[in-house]
Amino acid sequence: MNLFIISISYLTARLQNSILNIVMMAAGIMLITVLLLFGYQAQQRLTADSKGIDGVIGAKGSPLQLILSTIYHIDIPTGNIDLKTANKIEKHPQIKWAIPISMGDSYKGFRIIGTDPSYIKHFKASFLKGSMWQDSMEVVIGYEVAKNANLKLGDHFSGSHGLTQGGEIHGDESYKIVGVLKSTKTVLDRLIITSLASVWDIHNHHEDHDHHDHKKEEMEEDREITALLIKYKNRMAAITFPRYINKNTNMQAASPSFEIARLIKLIGIGKDSVILFGSFLIILSLSSMLTGLLNSVYQRRYDLAIFRTLGASRKKVFLIVIIEGMIVSIIGSLVGLAAGHLAIEMIGNYSTKGSALGLTGFIFLPQIFVLWAGILLLCLITCLIPAIRAYKTDIKEMLTHVA
Repeated sequence: MNLFIISISYLTARLQNSILNIVMMAAGIMLITVLLLFGYQAQQRLTADSKGIDGVIGAKGSPLQLILSTIYHIDIPTGNIDLKTANKIEKHPQIKWAIPISMGDSYKGFRIIGTDPSYIKHFKASFLKGSMWQDSMEVVIGYEVAKNANLKLGDHFSGSHGLTQGGEIHGDESYKIVGVLKSTKTVLDRLIITSLASVWDIHNHHEDHDHHDHKKEEMEEDREITALLIKYKNRMAAITFPRYINKNTNMQAASPSFEIARLIKLIGIGKDSVILFGSFLIILSLSSMLTGLLNSVYQRRYDLAIFRTLGASRKKVFLIVIIEGMIVSIIGSLVGLAAGHLAIEMIGNYSTKGSALGLTGFIFLPQIFVLWAGILLLCLITCLIPAIRAYKTDIKEMLTHVA
């Protein structure tokens, strides 16, 4: 007498109700799984990308926008700042180091960033192939760029104006790939990095080359960059220098740690709401399962009595109901976990923001297994109520009542 087969037969007899319970439980677990995976990976990526950077100095505007655009490269810059002013800031006694960032072009959705070699060194990146650029219009590409844009060492390509696909292509100027970086699991993986001179040259290509030398000095006076990534010399500088910049210049100094903490707090409000909704679906599923099992035990009380007369013990009757409920719980929870991981993988592959954050479904968090175990425990506790009722079924009373 196979208790598992008997439990399956009872479930198939109430197939519509069983599927409904599985779907509700799977939906709730999927929502919570997606949030746990997204929250963990987003926080890991945000921390890794901003590590070692105390502040960003750029054009006036939203501080969060400045941080997102210049450190994480997932927003539009607030504007440009004057190169001469940036050079003065770099030499300020309160600044330990500064890395210039200039942007404006892209290739197949990957941003082309003008900077200096210290930007790559900041991420402790090493070369898979090739080496650092030496001349204008030479670029180094990140691991994800090489992988997804089908680019390799020695290739030439033309960028397009703007930070998203669809901009005007600079067809008369092309970049040459002189280096491919190993994966760093940071924002560097999805960037095309070149010199500041390359960015200035590509936007000044329309100038008459015969007058280039004559206008060189004038052009240098007008040059701009997008922002400066900075490291302060001490904690006092981190307090006083941003205040000075924000009050006395037409620029702003933003703190990555402060802005990201604020962003995470804002995300957390929405996250809590979705987790609450997911929990509600799981509780609804458990309630529905409890009601279904109780009704099933009541409707099958005569069958259970006959089952007992054929030699089945109270223990077997008890286990049949437990197995019946746990089958629904296990299927629903596994489907929910799989759907949650698949959803994150799809977001990471087919969403621009998801790709920028490097989201993947192929990551397994201890919290998710704790969630799964906790839900199965709740399911087991829920199943105990109808199982105990089945266990206490009185054979003589039931058969006499039917007779």
